[in-house]
Amino acid sequence: MAKPGMRAHAWVRCVLFLFLLAGIDAAHSQATVFSVDAVKAAFLYRFASYVEWPSEVASRPLIIAVAGAEEVAVQLEALLPRVTVRGSPTEVRRVTRVSELDGAHILYIGSKSLSRTRALRTAALTRPILIVTDDKDGLDAGAVINFFESDRNLRFEISQVAADRARLKIDAALLSVAARVERRPQAPVP
Repeated sequence: MAKPGMRAHAWVRCVLFLFLLAGIDAAHSQATVFSVDAVKAAFLYRFASYVEWPSEVASRPLIIAVAGAEEVAVQLEALLPRVTVRGSPTEVRRVTRVSELDGAHILYIGSKSLSRTRALRTAALTRPILIVTDDKDGLDAGAVINFFESDRNLRFEISQVAADRARLKIDAALLSVAARVERRPQAPVP
């Protein structure tokens, strides 16, 4: 049997998760069934509200670059024209070349595309870009956030190590609803 404190913590995580998804457009929220691609698109949009980029890129319009996930790009195109993130306009950009990453805040690499996007990932690793993948090896490949399915539910894991490398700050509210968080190494206490 779970301890009362553990149940309360799980309840708080559930409520925070619901708040995370609550910002989705009202027309979409009335639908009873979402495609997995629509849910991923909504997550990508909502992730942006919980990430702080360095000042040199924070003031630009939010660009979500998509590689190897046409249906997610289509869903983002339907969602993004109606919304802003922190007052900035948003747009989606399909990318296949490194030069197309210029100005991108988020790079989403679709499932089964990790091995085909090595050049994009390598270039993104040197920039303040939130790399989001959809592969069992996503975090090992440098992603900050990685999607995975568990019991027919879409979940995500976060690497604070990768976020630090990209000079991104992830809000504690997003960390609290992640299924798993790869934490920074802790310095020994003297």
